[in-house]
Amino acid sequence: MYRKIYRGDFKCHLWFSPKARRTKEELEFEAFNGDKSSKPETLNAFHIISLSQGFDLSSLFEEKKREEKEELRFATMRLASSVISRLEEVAKSVKFNVKKSESRVRLQGQECGRNGRLTIVADIFVVTPSFLVLEVKKDNVDTLEYNQFCSKEFRPALKDIVWTSPAENPTPA
Repeated sequence: MYRKIYRGDFKCHLWFSPKARRTKEELEFEAFNGDKSSKPETLNAFHIISLSQGFDLSSLFEEKKREEKEELRFATMRLASSVISRLEEVAKSVKFNVKKSESRVRLQGQECGRNGRLTIVADIFVVTPSFLVLEVKKDNVDTLEYNQFCSKEFRPALKDIVWTSPAENPTPA
């Protein structure tokens, strides 16, 4: 019996009603597959601290070099609607298709690259109503192609909405 429990090998007995069997199957499906429309992940203190270059400890935990990263994360003081519209402008300028939701924007190129179409997913995390974190990841594409797009198109287009702390940009006295 222990082995059956460990493997998850369970069959409903005949005295279970068909309705109870369906309920059990629905519960199993939701528990193991998860709800795809759930809230986006929350940011912990480490994520927020890592936004500051002086406190970025990610090199201690990540093996990849900064140039080879498969994600780009930055903070902004703009509203979410403003950030989404800026992402749409970038997509329009490079002729990408856009799919958006409240907290996610998906940009997909029309031309195929080495590993398919360049697809980028931008998740928007609300830290406070006036402070957002944007996390941009590659999706189903070559890392080199993604990094080239980010350095030539994406970063320059979003440069004016990226928030930098006063410590990173000292003002001349």
